[in-house]
Amino acid sequence: MFRHILVTTDGSPLGNLALPTAADLARKYGAQLTLLYVLPPAPTGVFAEGAAYAYDYDEERERLLEYGTHLLDEARRSIDYPGTQVLCLEGTGQPVAQVIADQAERRGVDLVVMSTHGRSGLANFFLGSVAGAVLRKVQIPVLLVRNPKTAAKAPAAEPQENAV
Repeated sequence: MFRHILVTTDGSPLGNLALPTAADLARKYGAQLTLLYVLPPAPTGVFAEGAAYAYDYDEERERLLEYGTHLLDEARRSIDYPGTQVLCLEGTGQPVAQVIADQAERRGVDLVVMSTHGRSGLANFFLGSVAGAVLRKVQIPVLLVRNPKTAAKAPAAEPQENAV
């Protein structure tokens, strides 16, 4: 069913939730597995008038590349799936979701697996959602893995009285 699965991670505990799911699916279908870490875009912001701000993005970029490579190597070891490919990429000005969508298309991926906070309403509006953006950008299935601690639980059904 799936020949190539792409799983994303940002190195956070939530970001890593999708790794075992993707590895299990890859084992089940004998699929190629690609782990992807995308460097966050360079920070931009509004600075207070007269504020001195020294920021060396090139130095930070190198640090982030090293971090991404390290966390992907750890992720590869943790899932222990032979032939797993790792990609540590810089978005080069593109949003993270666009980089994920581009890589999925470029590599002929059948399935994208990623974790999500599962926000809705105003929290999703103000904070945005990489997962939501990926869903809108790709034409292939996307499996979203939610944190079980924050997943909404259905309210218990109230007993109904018998009408006579």
